Amino acid sequence: MRVPMLCYHRIEELPPHAPGDTNFVPPAHFAAHLAALARLGFHGVTVNDVLEWKAGRKALPPRPIAITFDDAYDSVVTTALPLMSVHRWPATVYAISGYLGARNTWDQGASPARHLDAAALRTLLANGHDVGSHTRHHKRVRGLAGADLHEELASSKDDLEQQLGAACTSFAFPYGSHNRAVLDATQAAGYHGACTLKRWANGRRTNAFRLGRLSVGGPVPAWLLLAKVAKLMLTPAAN
Repeated sequence: MRVPMLCYHRIEELPPHAPGDTNFVPPAHFAAHLAALARLGFHGVTVNDVLEWKAGRKALPPRPIAITFDDAYDSVVTTALPLMSVHRWPATVYAISGYLGARNTWDQGASPARHLDAAALRTLLANGHDVGSHTRHHKRVRGLAGADLHEELASSKDDLEQQLGAACTSFAFPYGSHNRAVLDATQAAGYHGACTLKRWANGRRTNAFRLGRLSVGGPVPAWLLLAKVAKLMLTPAAN
């Protein structure tokens, strides 16, 4: 069995002043993605489900797929999850612990968006979704070391666990950027696995700290998404 993962950010209409911003997927396109995947028999799972399966502690449904959201924007709750609920699919949401309930400072081409606060993330957990860490300050962790790396990996995990009252088991690398030292530090911080933006589907032998995901952005038609997912399923993971 191979498990593809998709990475989304903002499920919102494309901003007129930044029509090429790939952080945005229009809601109608996202709904079409979900419907097409469901027609093909895919079933939604969380990243934690995948990690438990890889560890031999959990079975997965036929044709599993994980839908993830980096940055934990408000549109995850206001727009994405109502559409996912039609298919009863869970989400994995990667939150930036230093920006809970705040607005971001790094989307240069679009208006800053608000991130979900701790109460909203707790509600997600209570409803069967999964929350992981996306650092404390949305820094590119490759190249960091010492206290700086510890803050973005271990401290962000501690922040979320204290705020949410639940274990934070997985991490998503901002921009997908990582190297061997960062992988080792992520494992040492106590995570069970981590998501990259490498384009492959994940099997039992895939490195749990190099889980592949397909980044989805812009007005991607459903047929093109399905073609990309099919390609993922044929691409061997490199550990």
